[in-house]
Amino acid sequence: MSKVYIRSQDRESLYCFGGSYNALCYSNDTVCRKGAKEQAVQHTICISDGCLETLGEYESKERCLAILDEIQDECKSYYKSTCGLNIPDMLFDMPALYQMPEK
Repeated sequence: MSKVYIRSQDRESLYCFGGSYNALCYSNDTVCRKGAKEQAVQHTICISDGCLETLGEYESKERCLAILDEIQDECKSYYKSTCGLNIPDMLFDMPALYQMPEK
């Protein structure tokens, strides 16, 4: 699996997934929004490394799962080098950068 650098939604953090971090997860919490009379569900994607660090917050569980699918696709990225000099084609494990989308 390639390493993927993940930039948090607020752009304040950059994580290297595939190195020291080993789990991305969906999380949902019931929160009281400031000024709201009712509680709301907060849908987030987190890195789990002993404590949860939030990468981004989204409107639904389905959106979070779609983003996790995109990150999974980035983890499968390889660069194929082909040259015509009697050298076999080679695959390189290239790190990718994934920017967490806005809400």
